[in-house]
This record gives sequence, C-alpha cells and structure tokens, in this order.
Amino acid sequence: MGKPSVRIAVMGVTGAGKSTFIQTASDLDVGIGHELQSFTAEVEPFEFDYAGLHITLIDTPGFNDTTRSETEVLRSIADWLDFSYRNPPHLKLTGIIYLQSIMDPRMYGSSLRNLKMFKELVGPEPLQNVVLATTRWGQLSKSGEVDMGESREKQLCDDETYWKPMISRGSRVARFEDTRDSALNLILSLIEAQPKVLQIQSELVDQKKDLIDTSAGTAVNEEVKRLESKYKEELQQIQFDLDKALEQNEADVQEALEHAKADFERKLDRVHAEQDLLRYESRNQSRKMRDEYEQLQLAYQQKLGAQKLDFDETVRILQANESKLRKEQRDAMNKQIEEMKKQKKGSPGRTGMKLVAGLLPVVGSVVLGLLGIPVGLGGLMGGGGGF
Repeated sequence: MGKPSVRIAVMGVTGAGKSTFIQTASDLDVGIGHELQSFTAEVEPFEFDYAGLHITLIDTPGFNDTTRSETEVLRSIADWLDFSYRNPPHLKLTGIIYLQSIMDPRMYGSSLRNLKMFKELVGPEPLQNVVLATTRWGQLSKSGEVDMGESREKQLCDDETYWKPMISRGSRVARFEDTRDSALNLILSLIEAQPKVLQIQSELVDQKKDLIDTSAGTAVNEEVKRLESKYKEELQQIQFDLDKALEQNEADVQEALEHAKADFERKLDRVHAEQDLLRYESRNQSRKMRDEYEQLQLAYQQKLGAQKLDFDETVRILQANESKLRKEQRDAMNKQIEEMKKQKKGSPGRTGMKLVAGLLPVVGSVVLGLLGIPVGLGGLMGGGGGF
C-alpha cells in the first residue's frame, strides 16, 4: 500500500517567495526568480516524501507575472486544475498555501488584483483549507524590524479589503520563517483537511462552463473589456486631434499623433488577443504574441534536439486523449489539426513538431503537456511518478 498523498497548491503574487518555500520544504532544486522577475512560467508539481506522506507541492505563476498576461496565467492554472479533476483519479487539492511578503508596506494594486483572482478561482467553501502565510520574516529579523512586520500582519488580518473575509470563512494565518521546519509545519497543518473541489474545477467540469464564463474568467474579461473601452476612447481622441493637425498642416504634431495612434492600436490588438485566449480562439493573435510563441517554439525544438515527432502519430496521441479535455479545448484543437492537415498535403515534410508549434497558441503548453506531447512544460506528473 502506498503512502498517503497530500496535494497542496502554492499561490501568491510574483515575488512572494513561492519557489523559495517549495525548495525549502522539499529540499529539491527549484528554480527561483529574483524580485519581480518570475521563474515559474507554468504550473509545476514537485514531489517528495516526509513523515510517511507523499507530498506534492504545486508551484503556480502569479497573476501579476511580469512576462505573461493575466489571461495566460489564468489559462495555465485553470487548465491544470481542470485536467487533474476531470480525469481519473479525479484529484482534488488537500489545501492551498497563499503567500504574501511581509516586506511589502501595503497591499498594492497588483497584490489586491491577485487576491481577487485567487478568491474567484477557489470559491467560498474551500477557503477553510487555505493557509494565508506571510514570508520574509528572516529578513525582518536580521534588520530588527519584527515589530513592523507584526503590525503589517495585523493589518492584513483585520482589514476587510485584505484577509479578514477569508479568515471569517475558515482560512488560517501563519508565518513562513525561512526554515524547513517552518515550511513543513505549514504543510502538516493541512494534512487533516478534507480535500475540496475548487470553484473553477466545479464550473469547468461539473457545470461544463467555458473558461470565459467562470467566475475567474468573467473577472479577467471585465478587466479586458475595461481596457478595450479605454483604448478605443483614446484612439477616437487621437484621430480627432490628427484630423485637426492635418487641416492646420502641423507636420510635427501629425507625426507625434501617428506614433501615438500606432501605439494604441497595438494595445487594442493585444486586448483582442486576450479575449480570444479566453475563448480558445486565435484569429486576433497579435504580432507580439506570435513573436512570443515563435520564440517558445524555437526553445522547444532546441530542447528536443534530434528528436522527431511524426505528424500522424502526434495527431493519434492528441485525438486518443481528447476526451480528457473540455469541449472548448477539443474544438480548438481539432480545428487546428484540420487546418494543419490541409497544409500538410502541400508540404509533405511537415513534422509533428510543427503541428505542436501550431497548437501552442491555441490550447497552450499546459494542455499539450498533460496530453503527453513533450513540450516540456506543465506536466501533471512532475519530475517523478504520479500523484
């Protein structure tokens, strides 16, 4: 009989110390970012044994990630949680550790936004399986500022804007004090918890909603629509000023306005691409996103080296596992496969790797990794065996 399994997601803003916490607890080699530069690009599980338990800590990107949009982060986390719950053995999390740096003088905009997205993902009932943990206490201790940290901790707990509503629903408050014992104690405090289905898992799997219609998806889409409205208004004003400059033959002003117009058009293009990501579509994919995926595709090809993926075999693997996906993912994947098949007729040398590259912007690396396609990110099993 195997050891009892404990599965805990580690969440929080970029820079809160998620990867540091996991490395300290597991004693595994976990890549760690610096300041606001995130190392965690995708959801990644880390497994280790302790005190007769098989523990899986799931590292997640923050919604304030400096290199990825809120929509991309949501898709990565939602896809992983969806897949693990949708498919046998229908895994649920034992709990979640949400980290917040005690060094932050206050909850700034992105921290509050991250907290809102966290609550939309989790839902009310599973909050009783959440530990709200502050980090960087070791740094405060060295600088003799523990009293200041305690004052900030009290504010987090007492303010309705911050943690108070979550605490009232059963979330617990703790400190990660930069030691392995401290990290393990946080984990062990959750082992008796009854695993819960998160709100986003229930919405995607049990209620069969599309991502954009979930609570978290709606929250992201509202922000995207707000930006869309803002950029459209700015463009209208710029166009008005540009027409006026043309009438008055103001060449310098005209040139400056042309640059401003192009900048806002790029921003609007990006907003439309974010909306498409939520809907698993790619028709409005911006040049910036295409460039990013081309770089990602190149990195995958370099990582795979001489390994070749046969086109038909890749399609077989994908379609054999498509039942593991929700409908919007299946539809997007099969549409792209059909388009690639048409291209393949005119290009016999097209490989499975090119198919994977074409699917990356559509379904994302998390889904491909979970389906067994070696894109190198987002694997459900982590480095070793299964959950």
